[in-house]
Amino acid sequence: MNTEKVAPKPARSRRVLKALAVVVPVLLLVGYFAVGAVAAIQLTLPRRDFSPTVPHRTPSVPYQDVRFPARGGDVQIAGWYIPRQGSSRVVLMVHGKDDNRAQEFDGAFVDLASDLQRNGFAVLMIDLRGHGESGDGRFSFGLNERRDIEGAVDWLKGNGFTAGGIGLLGVSMGGASAIGAAADEPAVGALVVDSAFADFCTLLQVRWGESSGLPDFFIPSALIASRLLFGIDECAARPETEIGRIAPRPVLLIFSTTDDLIPRSQAQQLKAAAPFAEVWEATGPRHARIYQADPPAYTAKVTAFFTRSLK
Repeated sequence: MNTEKVAPKPARSRRVLKALAVVVPVLLLVGYFAVGAVAAIQLTLPRRDFSPTVPHRTPSVPYQDVRFPARGGDVQIAGWYIPRQGSSRVVLMVHGKDDNRAQEFDGAFVDLASDLQRNGFAVLMIDLRGHGESGDGRFSFGLNERRDIEGAVDWLKGNGFTAGGIGLLGVSMGGASAIGAAADEPAVGALVVDSAFADFCTLLQVRWGESSGLPDFFIPSALIASRLLFGIDECAARPETEIGRIAPRPVLLIFSTTDDLIPRSQAQQLKAAAPFAEVWEATGPRHARIYQADPPAYTAKVTAFFTRSLK
């Protein structure tokens, strides 16, 4: 005779419900962080829209291809150096997110560089890590990219340029990176910042749905995943907390009052953090398109600023 007792159905149902009460939250948590990890991978992945075999814009004046390490030596940086005979002043030009030295300003970055050279400056144009012909790297929104700029400053100092004679011009994320580099590197004598953000974490919250296609609910998981996977804390990218350290060196902030990517409030935050800075606010252009709206005016403004600011 089979004497095995069969558990009553209510008892079995309770055990199943208890198991589900444990398993379902775990699965939801795993799914939450899995989605966050995918979002973090996409958030930090540059678009390298550049091929050496495809014709691209180059400066209209003689230039040299150069390579040097970022400060810290973790990646090789590619650039174009445009010499200016007899000049002790140089402008280091830095593009923005998903661009490069040949394609920033819709390809007109090289025109500005050529005009600066004709106006008496040597010029160094670089590709940030993960862009152009530089080595691989992920976006850190200025936290690591500043070391690419600092490596360029080291290269310039090694080629005869001295503190106070090195100017820096950065656009968008390149501008945010330039603020950090100038704050860290006293050899930078003057800084032009075009269309930079003040606080990346706040900007991310504003643009999250548009850029990721996900609800804001996933922002914390993406930020945590970015730290765990890549060691990047995007919320530490806050140029507004660093720009004050550049004083008393001259700074020119350039913004569009109709920027379609970075809210005007971010420009106001940077201005408030740097009351010593000159400010040029243009009306009408989209994000980082102020040069294209009026190249002569932009060139004249930047040239005049570096002429009076660099030793």
